[in-house]
Amino acid sequence: MNIFELDSPLMWAWHLTNECNMLCIHCLWPSGPRMKFQEELSTAESLDLCKKIADFGIPYVALSGGEPLLYPSFWEVSRCISDNAMQLKIESNGQFIDKKNAVRLSKLNLKSVQISIDGASSRTFSLVRQGGSFEKAVSAVKYLVEEGVDVEIVFVPTQLNINEIEKTIDLAYSLGAKAFLTQKTMYLGRAISNWKNIGLNNEDYAYISTVINKKIKEYKNMKILFYPYDSIEELQHYIQYPPASPLMMSNGKVILTTSIPYVVADVRKHSMEEIWERYKKGWRHPKVKEWVEEVSKNPEKLSLAHNFIDLLN
Repeated sequence: MNIFELDSPLMWAWHLTNECNMLCIHCLWPSGPRMKFQEELSTAESLDLCKKIADFGIPYVALSGGEPLLYPSFWEVSRCISDNAMQLKIESNGQFIDKKNAVRLSKLNLKSVQISIDGASSRTFSLVRQGGSFEKAVSAVKYLVEEGVDVEIVFVPTQLNINEIEKTIDLAYSLGAKAFLTQKTMYLGRAISNWKNIGLNNEDYAYISTVINKKIKEYKNMKILFYPYDSIEELQHYIQYPPASPLMMSNGKVILTTSIPYVVADVRKHSMEEIWERYKKGWRHPKVKEWVEEVSKNPEKLSLAHNFIDLLN
């Protein structure tokens, strides 16, 4: 896929709010309680943007955070996306998905709901996802599956939970999840300050690979995927093959990806056509190439990835 040949994105990644009820030790942003960005989009702005996304022909929207259900107009935005014939993915920690909300979600045009479960026990879950409830996350999956929603369970491996990855895959299967997704741990956001307690080595990833290959054979009707890139490897891949999915923060600023500190557009200032052209132009900007080269040599510079500097005039 070559984004420079596309007239519009294949997906709109929407960081709906930075507010979260948890303080996860590996959070990419980081998000947390009372960490809402200043000047988040209002309800009117979000609904207007939703219609613009639809009119621009973008078929798929992913809502994330923070915790997207904490955005005051979450349901209005989700309904707007569905009513405009776009597929919707919701990335949630599951803490606010009770039976009633699972029913409401099932009425949307959902591609999937992603629930983060970083362990097979309440103790491990709480160590990684501080402020969260393992039982609520598991219940969220149960409620969603009961309503016919496709659920993806996401597991971020760390030193604290790697020994429970096999049991977590078993749990995902027993709950009826459609997919189990895991990846290399990203050196970004809050993960950087916690790296000595969460960072994994090649031996750890070899173990994860062994477990995954075993479980793929065991659970043939549940998709089990391992994303093979860490932060640097992902950047090196993206600089050659940029994703067709602009990432918009909750204040309307559009960036290339979470690990590059440049803002390329603003939905309050630019049309969708302008945003898409600026996004593509951003990936070819020499400063972006320089950034990838710099952090490849010195990964600690990724601590500056969320400085959010305007890249284009």
